[in-house]
Amino acid sequence: MKLNLYKQKNTYFLIFFYFTALILTLFVLEDFGIHIEEKFHRLNGLFWLSYISDVFGFEYLKQVTETKMSGIFDYTLNRPSYFNRYGIVLDLPAALIEVIFNIDDIKTVYYLKHFLGFSLFLISSFFFYKILEKRYNNFLLSIIGLILYLTTPRIFGDSFLYKDVLYLSFFTISLYFFVQSIDQLNYKNLLFLGLFSSLSVNLRIFSLLIPIIFIFIIFIKNFFKKNLVEDAKKVFFYLIFFIIFLYLFWPYLWSDPLKNFLDLFRYLTRDLIDVKILYGGDYISNRIVPDIYILNWIFISSPLVLSGLSFFGILFYLYRFIKRFTKIKSELIYNDLWRSAKEEKDFIIFIFLITFFMLFLLLNAPLYNGWRLLYFFHIFIIYFAINFLYLLKVSFRKKSIFKALYLVISFIAVVYNFISILLTHPYQSIYFNSILNSKIINNYEGDYHGVAAKDFFEKILEIDNKNNFIIAVASHTPIQRGLEALPKSLNKKFNIVGQNYNLADYIFKNNISEVNSDLIKKYEVPENFSKIYTKKKGGLIIYEIYKRD
Repeated sequence: MKLNLYKQKNTYFLIFFYFTALILTLFVLEDFGIHIEEKFHRLNGLFWLSYISDVFGFEYLKQVTETKMSGIFDYTLNRPSYFNRYGIVLDLPAALIEVIFNIDDIKTVYYLKHFLGFSLFLISSFFFYKILEKRYNNFLLSIIGLILYLTTPRIFGDSFLYKDVLYLSFFTISLYFFVQSIDQLNYKNLLFLGLFSSLSVNLRIFSLLIPIIFIFIIFIKNFFKKNLVEDAKKVFFYLIFFIIFLYLFWPYLWSDPLKNFLDLFRYLTRDLIDVKILYGGDYISNRIVPDIYILNWIFISSPLVLSGLSFFGILFYLYRFIKRFTKIKSELIYNDLWRSAKEEKDFIIFIFLITFFMLFLLLNAPLYNGWRLLYFFHIFIIYFAINFLYLLKVSFRKKSIFKALYLVISFIAVVYNFISILLTHPYQSIYFNSILNSKIINNYEGDYHGVAAKDFFEKILEIDNKNNFIIAVASHTPIQRGLEALPKSLNKKFNIVGQNYNLADYIFKNNISEVNSDLIKKYEVPENFSKIYTKKKGGLIIYEIYKRD
Protein backbone atom coordinates (compact mmCIF):
# COMPACT_ATOMS: atom_id res chain seq x y z
CA MET A 1 0.00 0.00 0.00
CA LYS A 2 1.36 3.39 -1.02
CA LEU A 3 1.41 6.01 1.72
CA ASN A 4 0.30 9.57 1.03
CA LEU A 5 2.90 11.51 3.02
CA TYR A 6 1.19 14.84 2.31
CA LYS A 7 -2.07 13.66 3.83
CA GLN A 8 -0.23 12.08 6.75
CA LYS A 9 1.44 15.40 7.56
CA ASN A 10 -1.93 17.13 7.41
CA THR A 11 -3.39 14.55 9.80
CA TYR A 12 -0.52 14.98 12.26
CA PHE A 13 -0.96 18.75 12.12
CA LEU A 14 -4.68 18.47 12.90
CA ILE A 15 -4.02 16.10 15.80
CA PHE A 16 -1.44 18.50 17.24
CA PHE A 17 -3.76 21.47 16.66
CA TYR A 18 -6.72 19.94 18.50
CA PHE A 19 -4.56 18.55 21.30
CA THR A 20 -3.08 22.03 21.85
CA ALA A 21 -6.55 23.60 21.78
CA LEU A 22 -7.81 21.22 24.49
CA ILE A 23 -4.80 21.85 26.73
CA LEU A 24 -5.17 25.65 26.39
CA THR A 25 -8.88 25.28 27.15
CA LEU A 26 -8.12 23.64 30.50
CA PHE A 27 -5.89 26.60 31.42
CA VAL A 28 -8.49 29.29 30.67
CA LEU A 29 -11.71 27.43 31.48
CA GLU A 30 -12.31 28.95 34.90
CA ASP A 31 -11.52 32.48 33.74
CA PHE A 32 -15.07 32.68 32.42
CA GLY A 33 -17.99 33.48 34.71
CA ILE A 34 -21.31 31.69 35.06
CA HIS A 35 -24.01 33.14 32.85
CA ILE A 36 -27.51 33.84 34.10
CA GLU A 37 -29.27 31.02 32.23
CA GLU A 38 -27.01 28.19 33.40
CA LYS A 39 -28.99 27.46 36.55
CA PHE A 40 -32.16 26.98 34.49
CA HIS A 41 -30.38 24.66 32.06
CA ARG A 42 -28.97 22.59 34.92
CA LEU A 43 -32.49 22.31 36.33
CA ASN A 44 -33.83 21.52 32.85
CA GLY A 45 -31.38 18.61 32.50
CA LEU A 46 -32.29 17.22 35.92
CA PHE A 47 -36.01 17.64 35.21
CA TRP A 48 -35.83 15.52 32.08
CA LEU A 49 -33.51 13.00 33.74
CA SER A 50 -36.16 12.58 36.44
CA TYR A 51 -38.85 12.21 33.77
CA ILE A 52 -36.91 9.53 31.86
CA SER A 53 -36.08 7.71 35.12
CA ASP A 54 -39.78 7.62 35.90
CA VAL A 55 -40.69 6.33 32.41
CA PHE A 56 -38.16 3.49 32.58
CA GLY A 57 -38.59 2.74 36.27
CA PHE A 58 -35.12 3.83 37.47
CA GLU A 59 -36.31 4.61 40.98
CA TYR A 60 -32.93 5.30 42.58
CA LEU A 61 -31.86 7.58 39.75
CA LYS A 62 -35.15 9.45 40.00
CA GLN A 63 -34.78 9.85 43.77
CA VAL A 64 -31.23 11.22 43.53
CA THR A 65 -32.22 13.56 40.70
CA GLU A 66 -35.22 14.98 42.53
CA THR A 67 -33.10 15.52 45.64
CA LYS A 68 -30.72 17.60 43.58
CA MET A 69 -33.61 19.50 42.00
CA SER A 70 -35.06 20.39 45.39
CA GLY A 71 -31.83 22.19 46.27
CA ILE A 72 -31.97 24.49 43.24
CA PHE A 73 -33.76 27.74 43.95
CA ASP A 74 -33.75 31.29 42.69
CA TYR A 75 -36.69 33.67 43.00
CA THR A 76 -36.16 34.79 39.38
CA LEU A 77 -35.77 31.26 37.99
CA ASN A 78 -38.22 29.79 35.47
CA ARG A 79 -39.38 26.28 36.27
CA PRO A 80 -38.80 23.57 33.62
CA SER A 81 -42.16 22.00 34.50
CA TYR A 82 -43.67 24.97 32.64
CA PHE A 83 -40.86 25.95 30.27
CA ASN A 84 -40.39 22.31 29.33
CA ARG A 85 -39.84 22.62 25.60
CA TYR A 86 -36.15 23.46 25.67
CA GLY A 87 -33.79 21.03 23.99
CA ILE A 88 -31.94 18.50 26.12
CA VAL A 89 -28.98 17.85 23.79
CA LEU A 90 -26.41 18.99 26.36
CA ASP A 91 -28.55 19.59 29.45
CA LEU A 92 -29.56 15.94 29.88
CA PRO A 93 -26.09 14.33 29.37
CA ALA A 94 -24.55 16.91 31.74
CA ALA A 95 -27.20 16.12 34.37
CA LEU A 96 -26.56 12.38 33.95
CA ILE A 97 -22.80 12.90 34.47
CA GLU A 98 -23.50 15.03 37.55
CA VAL A 99 -25.68 12.33 39.10
CA ILE A 100 -23.67 9.25 38.11
CA PHE A 101 -20.38 10.71 39.36
CA ASN A 102 -22.07 12.30 42.37
CA ILE A 103 -20.66 15.78 41.69
CA ASP A 104 -21.82 17.99 44.56
CA ASP A 105 -19.65 21.04 43.96
CA ILE A 106 -21.84 23.36 41.84
CA LYS A 107 -18.85 25.23 40.48
CA THR A 108 -17.43 21.94 39.14
CA VAL A 109 -20.79 21.08 37.57
CA TYR A 110 -20.89 24.32 35.62
CA TYR A 111 -17.29 24.31 34.46
CA LEU A 112 -17.55 20.69 33.40
CA LYS A 113 -20.50 21.74 31.25
CA HIS A 114 -18.43 24.63 29.86
CA PHE A 115 -15.79 22.11 28.87
CA LEU A 116 -18.33 19.81 27.25
CA GLY A 117 -19.82 22.73 25.32
CA PHE A 118 -16.45 23.89 24.06
CA SER A 119 -15.47 20.33 23.16
CA LEU A 120 -18.58 20.05 20.97
CA PHE A 121 -17.60 23.35 19.36
CA LEU A 122 -14.15 21.91 18.63
CA ILE A 123 -15.70 18.79 17.12
CA SER A 124 -17.97 20.91 14.91
CA SER A 125 -14.94 22.86 13.69
CA PHE A 126 -13.53 19.64 12.23
CA PHE A 127 -16.73 19.10 10.25
CA PHE A 128 -16.48 22.67 8.99
CA TYR A 129 -12.87 21.98 8.00
CA LYS A 130 -14.10 18.96 6.03
CA ILE A 131 -16.69 21.10 4.23
CA LEU A 132 -13.94 23.53 3.18
CA GLU A 133 -11.56 20.74 2.23
CA LYS A 134 -14.14 19.15 -0.05
CA ARG A 135 -14.96 22.50 -1.62
CA TYR A 136 -11.45 23.86 -2.23
CA ASN A 137 -9.22 20.78 -2.04
CA ASN A 138 -6.66 23.03 -0.37
CA PHE A 139 -5.32 22.17 3.07
CA LEU A 140 -4.01 25.65 3.84
CA LEU A 141 -7.27 27.43 2.98
CA SER A 142 -9.20 24.86 5.00
CA ILE A 143 -6.95 25.36 8.03
CA ILE A 144 -7.32 29.14 7.74
CA GLY A 145 -11.10 28.66 7.72
CA LEU A 146 -10.87 26.30 10.70
CA ILE A 147 -8.83 28.82 12.72
CA LEU A 148 -11.14 31.73 11.84
CA TYR A 149 -14.15 29.58 12.77
CA LEU A 150 -12.68 28.90 16.23
CA THR A 151 -11.11 32.27 17.02
CA THR A 152 -13.73 34.85 16.05
CA PRO A 153 -14.02 36.56 19.47
CA ARG A 154 -17.77 36.51 20.16
CA ILE A 155 -18.11 32.93 19.00
CA PHE A 156 -15.05 31.78 20.93
CA GLY A 157 -16.19 33.47 24.16
CA ASP A 158 -19.75 32.21 23.85
CA SER A 159 -18.58 28.66 23.15
CA PHE A 160 -17.81 28.32 26.87
CA LEU A 161 -21.30 29.55 27.70
CA TYR A 162 -22.48 26.90 25.24
CA LYS A 163 -26.12 27.82 24.59
CA ASP A 164 -26.06 29.68 21.25
CA VAL A 165 -22.75 28.29 20.01
CA LEU A 166 -24.03 24.83 20.92
CA TYR A 167 -26.64 25.29 18.22
CA LEU A 168 -23.96 26.56 15.82
CA SER A 169 -22.02 23.35 16.52
CA PHE A 170 -24.91 21.01 15.71
CA PHE A 171 -26.00 23.10 12.76
CA THR A 172 -22.46 22.88 11.34
CA ILE A 173 -22.39 19.09 11.68
CA SER A 174 -25.86 18.93 10.09
CA LEU A 175 -24.63 21.08 7.22
CA TYR A 176 -21.68 18.76 6.66
CA PHE A 177 -23.97 15.72 6.29
CA PHE A 178 -26.34 17.82 4.19
CA VAL A 179 -23.52 18.52 1.72
CA GLN A 180 -22.39 14.88 1.89
CA SER A 181 -25.91 13.68 1.14
CA ILE A 182 -26.25 16.00 -1.85
CA ASP A 183 -22.88 14.70 -3.15
CA GLN A 184 -23.69 11.05 -2.44
CA LEU A 185 -27.36 10.36 -1.84
CA ASN A 186 -26.78 7.12 0.05
CA TYR A 187 -28.49 5.75 3.13
CA LYS A 188 -25.50 6.17 5.44
CA ASN A 189 -25.24 9.92 4.80
CA LEU A 190 -29.01 10.33 5.03
CA LEU A 191 -29.10 8.51 8.37
CA PHE A 192 -26.52 10.90 9.85
CA LEU A 193 -28.30 13.88 8.31
CA GLY A 194 -31.54 12.69 9.92
CA LEU A 195 -29.81 12.38 13.30
CA PHE A 196 -28.06 15.76 13.38
CA SER A 197 -30.81 17.77 11.73
CA SER A 198 -33.25 16.39 14.33
CA LEU A 199 -30.85 17.39 17.14
CA SER A 200 -30.64 20.85 15.57
CA VAL A 201 -34.43 21.13 15.63
CA ASN A 202 -34.30 20.03 19.27
CA LEU A 203 -32.17 23.10 19.97
CA ARG A 204 -33.86 25.60 17.62
CA ILE A 205 -37.27 24.95 16.05
CA PHE A 206 -36.43 27.01 12.96
CA SER A 207 -34.04 24.20 11.97
CA LEU A 208 -37.09 22.67 10.34
CA LEU A 209 -35.79 24.60 7.35
CA ILE A 210 -33.02 21.99 6.99
CA PRO A 211 -35.31 19.21 5.64
CA ILE A 212 -37.26 21.80 3.61
CA ILE A 213 -34.10 23.11 1.91
CA PHE A 214 -32.88 19.54 1.42
CA ILE A 215 -36.05 18.62 -0.50
CA PHE A 216 -35.74 21.87 -2.48
CA ILE A 217 -32.16 21.10 -3.56
CA ILE A 218 -33.03 17.53 -4.54
CA PHE A 219 -35.98 18.86 -6.53
CA ILE A 220 -33.76 21.32 -8.43
CA LYS A 221 -31.22 18.63 -9.25
CA ASN A 222 -33.94 16.40 -10.62
CA PHE A 223 -34.75 18.88 -13.36
CA PHE A 224 -31.61 17.57 -15.01
CA LYS A 225 -30.93 14.16 -13.45
CA LYS A 226 -34.37 12.76 -14.28
CA ASN A 227 -34.08 10.35 -11.36
CA LEU A 228 -37.06 11.52 -9.34
CA VAL A 229 -38.48 8.16 -8.19
CA GLU A 230 -35.21 6.80 -6.81
CA ASP A 231 -34.34 10.10 -5.13
CA ALA A 232 -37.85 10.41 -3.70
CA LYS A 233 -37.38 7.03 -1.97
CA LYS A 234 -34.18 8.26 -0.35
CA VAL A 235 -35.73 11.56 0.69
CA PHE A 236 -38.56 9.60 2.28
CA PHE A 237 -35.97 7.46 4.12
CA TYR A 238 -34.34 10.65 5.43
CA LEU A 239 -37.65 12.15 6.59
CA ILE A 240 -38.69 8.95 8.36
CA PHE A 241 -35.45 8.77 10.35
CA PHE A 242 -35.52 12.52 10.95
CA ILE A 243 -38.92 12.10 12.63
CA ILE A 244 -37.79 8.97 14.54
CA PHE A 245 -34.67 10.72 15.90
CA LEU A 246 -36.66 13.85 16.70
CA TYR A 247 -39.03 11.77 18.80
CA LEU A 248 -36.33 9.65 20.47
CA PHE A 249 -34.12 12.54 21.55
CA TRP A 250 -36.87 14.92 22.63
CA PRO A 251 -38.73 13.54 25.68
CA TYR A 252 -41.11 16.50 25.49
CA LEU A 253 -42.76 14.74 22.53
CA TRP A 254 -43.13 11.33 24.17
CA SER A 255 -46.49 11.79 25.88
CA ASP A 256 -48.35 13.12 22.82
CA PRO A 257 -46.01 13.63 19.82
CA LEU A 258 -48.29 15.45 17.38
CA LYS A 259 -50.09 17.69 19.89
CA ASN A 260 -46.90 18.61 21.74
CA PHE A 261 -45.09 19.36 18.50
CA LEU A 262 -47.87 21.64 17.27
CA ASP A 263 -48.02 23.28 20.69
CA LEU A 264 -44.42 24.38 20.19
CA PHE A 265 -45.59 27.00 17.72
CA ARG A 266 -48.40 28.20 19.98
CA TYR A 267 -46.06 28.54 22.93
CA LEU A 268 -43.48 30.18 20.71
CA THR A 269 -45.81 33.15 20.24
CA ARG A 270 -47.13 33.19 23.81
CA ASP A 271 -43.81 32.94 25.64
CA LEU A 272 -41.82 35.45 23.61
CA ILE A 273 -40.44 38.13 25.89
CA ASP A 274 -41.34 41.76 25.28
CA VAL A 275 -38.61 43.99 26.65
CA LYS A 276 -36.78 47.18 25.84
CA ILE A 277 -33.25 46.81 24.52
CA LEU A 278 -30.47 49.37 24.26
CA TYR A 279 -29.67 49.82 20.59
CA GLY A 280 -27.73 52.75 19.16
CA GLY A 281 -28.35 54.84 22.26
CA ASP A 282 -32.12 54.36 22.26
CA TYR A 283 -34.33 51.89 24.08
CA ILE A 284 -36.40 50.02 21.50
CA SER A 285 -38.84 47.12 21.74
CA ASN A 286 -37.30 43.77 20.86
CA ARG A 287 -40.59 43.00 19.08
CA ILE A 288 -39.98 45.73 16.47
CA VAL A 289 -36.27 45.85 15.66
CA PRO A 290 -35.03 47.85 12.64
CA ASP A 291 -34.49 45.96 9.36
CA ILE A 292 -30.78 46.75 9.60
CA TYR A 293 -30.53 45.33 13.14
CA ILE A 294 -29.02 41.95 12.25
CA LEU A 295 -26.50 43.27 9.72
CA ASN A 296 -25.47 46.14 11.98
CA TRP A 297 -24.89 43.87 14.97
CA ILE A 298 -22.87 41.38 12.93
CA PHE A 299 -20.73 44.22 11.56
CA ILE A 300 -19.99 46.01 14.84
CA SER A 301 -19.26 42.82 16.79
CA SER A 302 -17.13 40.96 14.24
CA PRO A 303 -13.45 41.56 13.40
CA LEU A 304 -13.21 44.14 10.60
CA VAL A 305 -10.91 42.05 8.40
CA LEU A 306 -13.24 39.07 8.60
CA SER A 307 -16.30 41.23 7.86
CA GLY A 308 -14.58 42.67 4.78
CA LEU A 309 -13.57 39.26 3.45
CA SER A 310 -17.05 37.84 3.99
CA PHE A 311 -18.76 40.86 2.41
CA PHE A 312 -16.72 40.60 -0.77
CA GLY A 313 -17.11 36.83 -0.83
CA ILE A 314 -20.92 37.11 -0.68
CA LEU A 315 -20.89 39.98 -3.20
CA PHE A 316 -18.87 38.03 -5.76
CA TYR A 317 -21.00 34.93 -5.29
CA LEU A 318 -24.19 36.96 -5.68
CA TYR A 319 -22.84 38.46 -8.90
CA ARG A 320 -22.04 34.99 -10.25
CA PHE A 321 -25.41 33.59 -9.14
CA ILE A 322 -27.39 36.36 -10.85
CA LYS A 323 -25.27 36.04 -13.99
CA ARG A 324 -25.86 32.26 -14.12
CA PHE A 325 -29.55 32.59 -13.36
CA THR A 326 -30.22 35.10 -16.12
CA LYS A 327 -28.43 32.93 -18.70
CA ILE A 328 -30.23 29.65 -18.03
CA LYS A 329 -31.60 28.28 -21.31
CA SER A 330 -32.66 24.77 -22.13
CA GLU A 331 -30.41 24.48 -25.20
CA LEU A 332 -27.22 25.33 -23.32
CA ILE A 333 -24.81 22.61 -22.22
CA TYR A 334 -24.45 24.31 -18.82
CA ASN A 335 -28.01 25.16 -17.84
CA ASP A 336 -27.62 24.79 -14.09
CA LEU A 337 -27.07 27.31 -11.29
CA TRP A 338 -23.66 25.72 -10.72
CA ARG A 339 -21.01 24.24 -13.00
CA SER A 340 -19.52 21.59 -10.74
CA ALA A 341 -19.97 19.74 -7.45
CA LYS A 342 -17.74 22.37 -5.84
CA GLU A 343 -19.88 25.26 -7.04
CA GLU A 344 -22.92 23.32 -5.91
CA LYS A 345 -21.64 23.65 -2.33
CA ASP A 346 -21.50 27.44 -2.74
CA PHE A 347 -25.12 27.36 -3.88
CA ILE A 348 -26.17 25.27 -0.86
CA ILE A 349 -24.46 27.60 1.64
CA PHE A 350 -25.91 30.65 -0.11
CA ILE A 351 -29.45 29.21 -0.08
CA PHE A 352 -29.16 28.53 3.65
CA LEU A 353 -27.86 32.04 4.28
CA ILE A 354 -30.50 33.86 2.25
CA THR A 355 -33.38 31.65 3.46
CA PHE A 356 -32.62 32.08 7.15
CA PHE A 357 -31.91 35.78 6.76
CA MET A 358 -35.19 36.43 4.92
CA LEU A 359 -37.09 34.31 7.46
CA PHE A 360 -35.89 36.40 10.39
CA LEU A 361 -36.34 39.63 8.45
CA LEU A 362 -39.85 38.96 7.12
CA LEU A 363 -41.15 37.54 10.40
CA ASN A 364 -39.57 40.45 12.28
CA ALA A 365 -38.25 37.93 14.79
CA PRO A 366 -37.97 39.37 18.31
CA LEU A 367 -34.24 39.59 18.97
CA TYR A 368 -32.26 40.92 21.90
CA ASN A 369 -28.71 41.02 23.16
CA GLY A 370 -27.25 41.42 19.70
CA TRP A 371 -27.31 38.59 17.18
CA ARG A 372 -26.58 35.68 19.50
CA LEU A 373 -29.73 33.86 18.35
CA LEU A 374 -28.14 33.96 14.90
CA TYR A 375 -24.62 32.90 15.85
CA PHE A 376 -25.07 30.01 13.45
CA PHE A 377 -24.64 32.63 10.67
CA HIS A 378 -20.98 32.40 11.66
CA ILE A 379 -20.52 29.39 9.39
CA PHE A 380 -21.78 31.42 6.41
CA ILE A 381 -19.52 34.35 7.30
CA ILE A 382 -16.39 32.20 7.42
CA TYR A 383 -17.34 30.15 4.36
CA PHE A 384 -17.69 33.20 2.12
CA ALA A 385 -14.57 34.80 3.62
CA ILE A 386 -12.62 31.71 2.52
CA ASN A 387 -14.46 31.84 -0.81
CA PHE A 388 -13.08 35.33 -1.40
CA LEU A 389 -9.55 34.27 -0.40
CA TYR A 390 -9.86 31.42 -2.89
CA LEU A 391 -10.89 33.89 -5.61
CA LEU A 392 -7.81 36.00 -4.83
CA LYS A 393 -5.62 32.91 -5.00
CA VAL A 394 -7.04 31.85 -8.37
CA SER A 395 -7.14 35.36 -9.85
CA PHE A 396 -3.52 36.19 -9.11
CA ARG A 397 -1.89 32.78 -9.50
CA LYS A 398 -0.11 33.90 -12.71
CA LYS A 399 0.99 37.27 -11.36
CA SER A 400 3.98 36.65 -9.14
CA ILE A 401 3.86 40.06 -7.48
CA PHE A 402 0.35 39.34 -6.17
CA LYS A 403 0.63 35.56 -5.91
CA ALA A 404 0.86 35.53 -2.12
CA LEU A 405 -1.75 38.27 -1.59
CA TYR A 406 -4.35 35.86 -0.23
CA LEU A 407 -1.78 34.49 2.23
CA VAL A 408 -0.93 37.98 3.51
CA ILE A 409 -4.61 38.83 3.98
CA SER A 410 -5.25 35.44 5.63
CA PHE A 411 -2.36 36.03 8.03
CA ILE A 412 -3.73 39.47 8.95
CA ALA A 413 -7.23 38.04 9.53
CA VAL A 414 -5.95 35.23 11.78
CA VAL A 415 -3.60 37.48 13.77
CA TYR A 416 -6.39 40.06 14.16
CA ASN A 417 -8.64 37.40 15.67
CA PHE A 418 -5.98 36.16 18.09
CA ILE A 419 -5.09 39.69 19.24
CA SER A 420 -8.79 40.48 19.75
CA ILE A 421 -9.21 37.34 21.88
CA LEU A 422 -6.20 38.22 24.05
CA LEU A 423 -7.23 41.85 24.54
CA THR A 424 -10.81 41.04 25.53
CA HIS A 425 -10.20 37.91 27.63
CA PRO A 426 -12.34 36.64 29.33
CA TYR A 427 -15.09 38.85 27.85
CA GLN A 428 -14.82 37.79 24.22
CA SER A 429 -18.57 37.09 24.20
CA ILE A 430 -19.22 40.85 24.39
CA TYR A 431 -16.57 41.85 21.85
CA PHE A 432 -17.00 44.96 19.70
CA ASN A 433 -14.62 45.87 16.90
CA SER A 434 -12.60 49.09 16.71
CA ILE A 435 -15.09 50.82 14.40
CA LEU A 436 -16.93 52.00 17.52
CA ASN A 437 -15.33 54.61 19.78
CA SER A 438 -15.67 54.43 23.58
CA LYS A 439 -18.75 56.67 23.55
CA ILE A 440 -20.71 54.87 20.84
CA ILE A 441 -19.82 51.39 22.05
CA ASN A 442 -21.75 51.96 25.29
CA ASN A 443 -24.89 52.75 23.32
CA TYR A 444 -25.33 49.01 22.79
CA GLU A 445 -26.14 46.17 25.18
CA GLY A 446 -23.12 44.64 26.86
CA ASP A 447 -23.01 41.82 29.39
CA TYR A 448 -26.53 40.43 29.12
CA HIS A 449 -25.35 37.00 30.30
CA GLY A 450 -23.87 38.45 33.47
CA VAL A 451 -20.54 36.68 32.96
CA ALA A 452 -18.84 39.56 34.78
CA ALA A 453 -20.65 38.72 38.02
CA LYS A 454 -17.79 36.46 39.10
CA ASP A 455 -15.28 39.25 38.54
CA PHE A 456 -17.53 41.68 40.42
CA PHE A 457 -17.73 39.50 43.52
CA GLU A 458 -13.99 38.84 43.46
CA LYS A 459 -13.35 42.59 43.17
CA ILE A 460 -15.57 43.28 46.21
CA LEU A 461 -13.60 40.72 48.21
CA GLU A 462 -10.39 42.37 47.06
CA ILE A 463 -11.33 45.92 48.11
CA ASP A 464 -13.16 45.09 51.35
CA ASN A 465 -12.25 42.50 54.00
CA LYS A 466 -15.66 42.26 55.65
CA ASN A 467 -17.29 38.89 56.15
CA ASN A 468 -20.74 39.90 54.91
CA PHE A 469 -21.82 42.11 52.03
CA ILE A 470 -25.26 43.37 51.07
CA ILE A 471 -25.37 43.94 47.32
CA ALA A 472 -28.04 45.79 45.34
CA VAL A 473 -28.33 45.51 41.58
CA ALA A 474 -28.92 48.52 39.30
CA SER A 475 -29.51 46.23 36.34
CA HIS A 476 -31.88 43.61 34.93
CA THR A 477 -29.07 41.06 35.42
CA PRO A 478 -29.76 38.52 38.23
CA ILE A 479 -26.16 38.53 39.43
CA GLN A 480 -26.90 36.21 42.36
CA ARG A 481 -26.61 33.35 39.88
CA GLY A 482 -22.99 34.30 39.26
CA LEU A 483 -22.16 33.51 42.89
CA GLU A 484 -22.01 29.84 41.96
CA ALA A 485 -18.71 30.51 40.18
CA LEU A 486 -17.15 31.11 43.62
CA PRO A 487 -16.25 28.51 46.25
CA LYS A 488 -19.06 27.90 48.76
CA SER A 489 -17.04 29.50 51.55
CA LEU A 490 -17.02 32.79 49.64
CA ASN A 491 -20.45 32.95 48.04
CA LYS A 492 -22.08 32.74 51.47
CA LYS A 493 -20.64 36.17 52.24
CA PHE A 494 -22.98 37.90 49.80
CA ASN A 495 -26.62 38.81 50.23
CA ILE A 496 -28.31 40.12 47.08
CA VAL A 497 -31.24 42.50 47.70
CA GLY A 498 -32.25 43.47 44.15
CA GLN A 499 -33.25 47.13 43.86
CA ASN A 500 -33.52 47.67 47.65
CA TYR A 501 -30.74 50.23 47.50
CA ASN A 502 -31.44 51.51 51.01
CA LEU A 503 -30.23 48.16 52.43
CA ALA A 504 -27.06 47.85 50.37
CA ASP A 505 -23.36 48.38 51.06
CA TYR A 506 -22.48 48.15 47.37
CA ILE A 507 -24.35 48.41 44.08
CA PHE A 508 -23.59 46.51 40.89
CA LYS A 509 -24.50 48.36 37.69
CA ASN A 510 -24.27 47.56 33.98
CA ASN A 511 -26.23 48.69 30.92
CA ILE A 512 -28.71 45.82 30.81
CA SER A 513 -32.32 46.91 31.31
CA GLU A 514 -35.69 45.49 30.31
CA VAL A 515 -37.31 48.94 30.52
CA ASN A 516 -36.51 52.34 29.05
CA SER A 517 -34.01 53.55 31.65
CA ASP A 518 -34.23 57.08 30.29
CA LEU A 519 -37.87 57.23 31.43
CA ILE A 520 -38.13 54.63 34.19
CA LYS A 521 -35.59 55.12 36.97
CA LYS A 522 -35.73 51.72 38.68
CA TYR A 523 -32.01 51.21 37.95
CA GLU A 524 -30.86 54.71 38.86
CA VAL A 525 -28.15 54.67 41.54
CA PRO A 526 -29.08 56.77 44.62
CA GLU A 527 -27.07 59.95 45.30
CA ASN A 528 -25.67 58.60 48.56
CA PHE A 529 -23.57 56.06 46.61
CA SER A 530 -20.29 56.90 44.88
CA LYS A 531 -18.66 55.07 42.01
CA ILE A 532 -15.45 53.40 43.18
CA TYR A 533 -14.59 51.08 40.29
CA THR A 534 -15.29 50.65 36.58
CA LYS A 535 -14.49 47.48 34.63
CA LYS A 536 -13.78 48.18 30.97
CA LYS A 537 -12.67 46.21 27.93
CA GLY A 538 -11.93 48.03 24.69
CA GLY A 539 -13.89 51.07 25.83
CA LEU A 540 -16.97 49.02 26.75
CA ILE A 541 -18.12 49.52 30.33
CA ILE A 542 -18.76 45.98 31.53
CA TYR A 543 -19.86 46.92 35.05
CA GLU A 544 -19.47 49.59 37.73
CA ILE A 545 -19.25 49.34 41.51
CA TYR A 546 -20.90 51.94 43.74
CA LYS A 547 -20.28 52.16 47.48
CA ARG A 548 -22.47 53.80 50.11
CA ASP A 549 -20.97 57.14 51.21
